[in-house]
Amino acid sequence: MELKQLRQFIVVAEELNFRRAATRLCMTQPPLSAAIKRLEQVVGAPLFDRTRSAVSLTPTGVVFLREARYLLRQSEVSVEVARGAAQGSHEVLRIKSIDSAMLTLLPSLLERFQAVEPGIRLSLSTGSTQEIISALENGSIDVGVCVPGGGSYPHLQTQAFGLERFCLAVPVTHRWTGKTSVSLPELSNEKLVTHYPHTASPGYHAAVSVILQQVGAQVQVLQSEPDLLATLTLVRLGLGIALIPASTRCIGIPGVQYIDLCTSHGQPLGYPIVLAVRNEHASDAAVRLCRFADRAYGGAPQAGHIS
Repeated sequence: MELKQLRQFIVVAEELNFRRAATRLCMTQPPLSAAIKRLEQVVGAPLFDRTRSAVSLTPTGVVFLREARYLLRQSEVSVEVARGAAQGSHEVLRIKSIDSAMLTLLPSLLERFQAVEPGIRLSLSTGSTQEIISALENGSIDVGVCVPGGGSYPHLQTQAFGLERFCLAVPVTHRWTGKTSVSLPELSNEKLVTHYPHTASPGYHAAVSVILQQVGAQVQVLQSEPDLLATLTLVRLGLGIALIPASTRCIGIPGVQYIDLCTSHGQPLGYPIVLAVRNEHASDAAVRLCRFADRAYGGAPQAGHIS
């Protein structure tokens, strides 16, 4: 099996159309179809269900797609490590983080970490908590930065990292324009666009749900958007207000104003952020980052609870 075959399979799986996949790969359709058939012979099972009108992944194909992406990413990391070694750097630390932590919390930690560990090269990406857990499980990342919740993952461990506060994003035409803070009871009867549905980040969704339960009156939830920028765009269009991480303030969106959210007693509202790593086979760089964060933030490892 060659990396070229994996790339071809991934493109076909993404397009679910051999003609479009062949165009993306700068080749004709017959050789691509033949390459996929050879790959299926190696795997020993069909990867695609083909009809005259549609192409879909088989259950085997769904599993193989995850593994193919992992293997391809690992090959890219190997090249990165080799290039780093030639430049005097011998380790690559792969980190996947939720959007909000990538805006302020994580960069602050990594700046300090790189000052004492200049030989470690960073590979950064973003995703939902569930995507981060999956990436940890399949070994495509070394460290996850996510929101804790009630899910049990005994093969992973988490470490307290920091706290993120909530704030509100409102259109500049809203009646709260010009205010610097709003208390929780004032959310009553507002139309809300939430950030991240339950399936993407159960822990974050739970934190939002607790706040909505405390409002004490009806809040109309319009929709859940997994994309932070999409959420802010809906706010700009005047379709509702959004309960979002306060770190989002660094994103300037014309027509959108950020307002602090607090309890009726003026206390800020927020939720915890954790670092997550595998219990076994954690890279040396990941262990050193967690130890550094522990010294910097005083977090204690907690086995198994992430979600």
